[in-house]
Amino acid sequence: MSKNILFFLCLLPALARPQTPATDAGTITRVVRVHTTAARSLAAVASGGSPVEVRADDPLKAIVLRGKAADVNALENTIRELDSTSANSGSKNVELTVYLLSGTSSSLSPAAESVPAAIAAVVKQLRAVFPYSNYQLLSTMLLRSGEGTPSSTDGLLKPFGKAAEGSPPSIYSVRYKAARISPDNAGPSIHLTGFHFQLRVPMAQTMFDVGIDTDVDLREGQKVVVGKSNIESADSALFVVLIAKLVE
Repeated sequence: MSKNILFFLCLLPALARPQTPATDAGTITRVVRVHTTAARSLAAVASGGSPVEVRADDPLKAIVLRGKAADVNALENTIRELDSTSANSGSKNVELTVYLLSGTSSSLSPAAESVPAAIAAVVKQLRAVFPYSNYQLLSTMLLRSGEGTPSSTDGLLKPFGKAAEGSPPSIYSVRYKAARISPDNAGPSIHLTGFHFQLRVPMAQTMFDVGIDTDVDLREGQKVVVGKSNIESADSALFVVLIAKLVE
């Protein structure tokens, strides 16, 4: 009996110690807090080729690193450097220019066929894919917002295409839920969440709806065609072109 009591007493110190999960020798875990709301994108860029295990959470603005101390330290330095650039970019606003173009096979006046120099290259590319004989700039919209905030604009367009004389104007609506700036080796990229374009066109005593709903990724200054929709017939179409830049 005394031997059993002695054996139990020897076990007490071990039972009293808190149990911790076993870890690999030299492996550490570190939480890195960042400024950007695009923590996952930042982590993906920074950790390319790194042996460190990485997990990131955008809402928490946190990146969790697990690996050897030297590797974790090196990756943390890279993350903080990129996050510093992102923090500076985050103080900027996103300015989005929306060009609404029409393509048609019907004849237009020379003045109507002209397009601004900013999108002349885009129209040239569109002609190669969609060989309409004439392209016309219908309207230009400008939206601006801070990172992570929405923006919208609404307005009217004068009748175009085959609209009968005296037809009511078309009604447009452009909006997005949030604009986010992400660091990249080739420069910051801009992600538009929930980009929405809608145009109500009067046609044959009724209103015809044309719409686009999509997320959009584009680089600063890049011209992106985000949608095409036929109107009236296969002989005409609408194109939405976006250009984004960062401003103070």
